Amino acid sequence: GKVTGLNRPIRDFPCKTPAEVRAELPAGDVVAFQCRNPVHRAHYELFTRALDAENVEEDGVVLVHPTCGPTQADDIPGDVRYKTYEVLKEETANPKVFWEYLPYSMHMAGPREAIQHMMIRKNYGCTHFIIGRDMAGSKSSVTGDDFYGAYEAQDLAK
Repeated sequence: GKVTGLNRPIRDFPCKTPAEVRAELPAGDVVAFQCRNPVHRAHYELFTRALDAENVEEDGVVLVHPTCGPTQADDIPGDVRYKTYEVLKEETANPKVFWEYLPYSMHMAGPREAIQHMMIRKNYGCTHFIIGRDMAGSKSSVTGDDFYGAYEAQDLAK
């Protein structure tokens, strides 16, 4: 049944519910791009070129859906990242690219976290999900070695 009596948390940036995001997205293919850092040129090329993939319909769109919650101590703070996303959103002004923000803290849990991100984005209306190299990966604080292989998340999602 319906849950009542809960208020949304107050945040430094807007975070829409899955239902609100789905209501704003057009019908058809929606490619999700998730990141936890400011978007750079390679990210931008990746998510805009994803619209040209043969398994994405011609009227497909991209949902850039970065995580803006607390992350690792050496990461850029969520409110600062949000501001960078808003500037890029205005500068690019692409009608096929939607920007929304996820109040989520990365767990750096590798391939299984990548699957969790896919499930979260499906709730937001996405039909496709971009998995980058070493998605949600982490390194040993002692040796600096990666816990997961660079493409383990991609392999698990296949």
